[in-house]
Amino acid sequence: MITFEESGLKFVFDDDNCYRVENDPLVINGKGNSSSNNMACECISVIDEKHCFIEVKKSAPQSPGGNVKDLILNGKPMPKNWVAYDNYKAYLRDISKKFIDSFYILCALTEKRHGKERFDSLNLPNKSINLDKIRFILIINLRLPPNKNVDKQALSNLQDALKNEMRPFLNIWRIADTAIKVVLPNDAKHILNIPITQILYS
Repeated sequence: MITFEESGLKFVFDDDNCYRVENDPLVINGKGNSSSNNMACECISVIDEKHCFIEVKKSAPQSPGGNVKDLILNGKPMPKNWVAYDNYKAYLRDISKKFIDSFYILCALTEKRHGKERFDSLNLPNKSINLDKIRFILIINLRLPPNKNVDKQALSNLQDALKNEMRPFLNIWRIADTAIKVVLPNDAKHILNIPITQILYS
């Protein structure tokens, strides 16, 4: 089994169904060498016959027009001198780049651009990508104060914003908007069947 924790969630995947793309040499070897280096999501897994690109965050900005002091980015309050819109866009750009770079890395490996050995070592049961069966899943693991409910509208707005950020990529590959999912951990587990075994907070 492949087990790891990320942003307060514990995942357990089958050995042959979890490609930890963020640990791939194509990502690791490029870190720090360029401002345009490859970025990656947490992992890729085949779930319900769909290639699922999975990214996890503990928090997210609510909207471009929000009050800066109320926004959180990567678990920390935003500096007061930051502009909320800029950081909302930066958040979306980073996640979009992680998904898109991971997609291109997987395409390169499945097309054997890095050799048969790398192709054979890919820990996925299906190495043929069907663009009609693909998902980019952002899981938001919010730690809310007692008696406070999740703002479902804010979650929906974030999903729409991520779709718009990825729009050029989606259009080029003719990938449907429905491929983009922004969900809470329980929905990721029970609706999208992602093998989350424990919801933790760090």
